[in-house]
Amino acid sequence: MASGELEPAIILHCRPYRESSLFVDVFTRNHGRLRLLSKGARRGRHPLAALLRPFNRVRLSWTGRGELPVLTCAEPVSSGVELTGTAIFCGFYLCELVMSLQPLHDPHPGLYALCEDTLARLGTTGDLERTLRRFELAFLEGIGYGMRLDEDVEGQAIKPDRRYVYDPEQGPRETADEAAGACQGATLLALRQGLLQDGMQLREAKRLLRSVLAHHLNGRPLKSRELFKPLPI
Repeated sequence: MASGELEPAIILHCRPYRESSLFVDVFTRNHGRLRLLSKGARRGRHPLAALLRPFNRVRLSWTGRGELPVLTCAEPVSSGVELTGTAIFCGFYLCELVMSLQPLHDPHPGLYALCEDTLARLGTTGDLERTLRRFELAFLEGIGYGMRLDEDVEGQAIKPDRRYVYDPEQGPRETADEAAGACQGATLLALRQGLLQDGMQLREAKRLLRSVLAHHLNGRPLKSRELFKPLPI
């Protein structure tokens, strides 16, 4: 794969390679997730050093068709939003989810737009919790694991005053007892409509989405989750 034009991209992760270079994971708008080699990026005051940081939005180009194309150029996006405080943790979480569940070389402009929009929201809103829940739900839909939230496994409409346990492969199943992980039907409907209201709904939606994501991660832990342990999000 090769690109001669500057391609919109989000920096997901960087790690050192040998003495002066970097492996750079990026999510591009038209080419999907890529892993690039940035030669000499750690040497002295290399012009790319400040750009190649997680969740920065850039425009870049690369060359090579093998497993590890070489980054040739990167420019900042002037409209980029800087994350601060707790929003930084949310940005790491977003990037790690993309790296964990989005395969390499799989173009997905819609998912790229979702990530771009969510990062912008994280930088401008104080409502980080609802922003993350909206992202998690839309992300699952985008990678082909959309959640069934308006009817149960029997095809019956979700009842707001009933409780449900959620099977990641089949959907919600009504339960008459206080099963671990069960949530109110009102929470399922509010999540679907993007209208999570009180603290209980937010807690139930968080638990539900994390359990579904854990299922599709096949038990692989997310390092960024450790950052959230002392936080309510």
